[in-house]
Amino acid sequence: MLERFVSVVGGATLPFLLYAALAVVLTPAAVEGWPRASRWRLASALTGTAGALVFAVLRATSVIDRRTTVNIPTLIACVAVDAVLIVVLALLVRRPTWGVDGRLGTVAQVVGCLAIALAFFRAVPEAVLQLAAFIEPGEEVLSSQMLLRALGFIGGWIAVALFAFVYYRAARRAPVRPTRITLLVFVLAFGTVHVFQLARVLQSTHRIRLGGDAFRVMSWATNNAGGVVLLTAAAVWLVPMGFALARAVGRTPVQANPARTRALRAERRRSRRWVLASGIGFAALVATRTVAVAKVNEVPTLSDPEPYEVTADAAVVSAAVLGDGHLHRFAYATSDGTEVRFIMILKNGGAYGVGLDACESCGPAGYYEGAGKIICKRCDVAINPATIGFKGGCNPIPIDFAVADGTVSVPLSALEDSAEVFA
Repeated sequence: MLERFVSVVGGATLPFLLYAALAVVLTPAAVEGWPRASRWRLASALTGTAGALVFAVLRATSVIDRRTTVNIPTLIACVAVDAVLIVVLALLVRRPTWGVDGRLGTVAQVVGCLAIALAFFRAVPEAVLQLAAFIEPGEEVLSSQMLLRALGFIGGWIAVALFAFVYYRAARRAPVRPTRITLLVFVLAFGTVHVFQLARVLQSTHRIRLGGDAFRVMSWATNNAGGVVLLTAAAVWLVPMGFALARAVGRTPVQANPARTRALRAERRRSRRWVLASGIGFAALVATRTVAVAKVNEVPTLSDPEPYEVTADAAVVSAAVLGDGHLHRFAYATSDGTEVRFIMILKNGGAYGVGLDACESCGPAGYYEGAGKIICKRCDVAINPATIGFKGGCNPIPIDFAVADGTVSVPLSALEDSAEVFA
């Protein structure tokens, strides 16, 4: 349950917070009814989510087996929209009267809607694909473990939506300029994440080549930037919360009309409660991204090689062994005594991913499984299991294999030829 909860919170919080923050900045101070801009922002979020659902289904059914065909254009669009949004927000900080109903009002609303749609499109697929892992092979449909996983998944979405709503209600009571500055800082960090993700995809498709420190920085950033951005946002957004709290404490000024004094006092009480709730939400977010993530990802060690059958010309693994969808490791002793490790996994859609327990960048460091990803032990690059069997980046080096009669077999000649990788 905790793993599902942490995964949803980690993936969905950024688009929800972006949605709430843009709503704070781009909604007029006095609202009557449901403004058209608010409806467009909601439509943008729903459109991005719908597109993400379609993308997730196509990936799960292997209709799309190369995510880069979608990821590269969407990441380029994200980087471009982030750049425009940063410029717009910087101008709004510099010229507060240009926002909402000012000369930049329409541009800000359009760019904000595009940023929201792209943010949800990028974040939702990974969370949705967890639905396929609710029931482990061999488990009953309505087992307690399945219910706990479903509870963690649903609880994560509810927690993120509730947190964004509380933040919106609290930030609406904060001064305009500090709120816009914090949103600008957040979008800068958010845009940086997209830049690193784009660099990672271009590196894996050999369209750019990064090596040494640049590669390690990119790997660390793509694996950890989401959490860093969330923690940064939690820290930065406490600033306008502090302004809102400062406004709400102290003695309420006495008004000429006693009813007006009571109304002002009640409003200040509501402000204190929303700020307190927002602070609790940020504290929970920090705890989720630190303590809970550490708990989920603790002890990354390589599993022991598993037994398999060796025939005259192949290493043969029963498909039933791979049916759980998890990573399986095997070892073969070559004629010169070198231990060649290879891995197998059953991917979404029924295809098998087979490769050496080594990659071209990090050598025979090996891989372990964590949070639904296959992770390189040396550089901590998280690899989507669907990409195992394809060359590129830090992916396992592919090797020949065949599927027949309920078995997955690897030619011994391929393992002998791979001895130099593990020598």
